[in-house]
Amino acid sequence: GQGTIGIEILGQLPEVDAAFIAVGGGGLIGGVGSVLKEHNPGIRVFGCQPLASPVMARSIAAGKILDMASGPTLSDGTAGGIEPDAITFALNQEVVDDWVVVDVDEIAAAMRLFLRSEGDVIEGAAGVAIAGLLARATDIAGRNVVVLICGGNISAATLNQLE
Repeated sequence: GQGTIGIEILGQLPEVDAAFIAVGGGGLIGGVGSVLKEHNPGIRVFGCQPLASPVMARSIAAGKILDMASGPTLSDGTAGGIEPDAITFALNQEVVDDWVVVDVDEIAAAMRLFLRSEGDVIEGAAGVAIAGLLARATDIAGRNVVVLICGGNISAATLNQLE
């Protein structure tokens, strides 16, 4: 199901060079990344995680699923661990080319930037993907880039923290 997002992306931008996608348990980037890689094996897929909960990124680096505590983050959608024997772990090893871990200030700044430039409120997980792009801006300059905006669920209290 999540791979259909990759099909929609390619329908709008057939020549994608890079994609920035927030990662929690790895299902979203696994599905979207699989479709994008099938279409263009040379695409760079960036997995983006908050510093308070970089479980997938650290697990991939370790070559095994790690049991890590997660701290508070603006990005509840990407917080938490990976289920033992999760199929998403191997899929993320295969489709994610690079990991970008961003701190809470970068996430908040990305959320504010999106609100100012697009006039829409986004949740922290979408802010993680934008912050990942901003952190790697020089690496992908001049390329066709997609940032997956994965949601707009944000409480008024959290929104007020961004001001």
